[in-house]
Amino acid sequence: MLELRIAGRDFGQPVLGEVYATITRGDRICLLGPSGIGKTTLLNAIAGLDTSIPDEAVLGRDKLRVGYLFQEHRLLPWRTLSANLMLVGVSEQEAETCLAQVGLPGYGQYLPDQLSLGMARRAALARCLAVKPDLLLLDEPFASLDPIMAGELKALIAGILDANPGMAMICVTHDGEDAEMLANRLWYLDGKPAQLQWNDELGDPGLVRELLGKLRSSELADS
Repeated sequence: MLELRIAGRDFGQPVLGEVYATITRGDRICLLGPSGIGKTTLLNAIAGLDTSIPDEAVLGRDKLRVGYLFQEHRLLPWRTLSANLMLVGVSEQEAETCLAQVGLPGYGQYLPDQLSLGMARRAALARCLAVKPDLLLLDEPFASLDPIMAGELKALIAGILDANPGMAMICVTHDGEDAEMLANRLWYLDGKPAQLQWNDELGDPGLVRELLGKLRSSELADS
């Protein structure tokens, strides 16, 4: 589905080192690592938003539909939710269907500023779904949400993935509980420059806590 052959990325100093990995259909990857290590940089490279990364470094992207849920919802504030979704090429009826999928039926004529942060994230997720993505990229989708809203959004994303088993996902998070609920694979990014220190399937959910403990202990020992 997708093959990463990223040689590195620097912003005056090295941030990402070599990243080699494959993503197949149905992969549900949680990408963890220390704050500021380059997780969003890697996600942007995969999405094609970083023009300094050559196209041949992310093989197969040109054949995929990619939905990207940013940390900020990035909905146009002067357009209704339906109008925001229609910008990606769906009809008004299809936009309403996508909003209903994320628990916002009847909200099509609302403006983004009329929504709570959690609802705005749901609307942005609906915009991702409107493109019928093969690959769903999520950049800390639960950040700044209270535990109830975060739990509801987590359950919603898990349900969407279960209903679309061929869809792949990469979710940047700091929380091992997110990986336990959403992931069947774990990536752990660390180092200077950052590389994938772990890239494997998850079996026992308890492995997440055990693995994160070991990796973070190693990180502290090396600092």
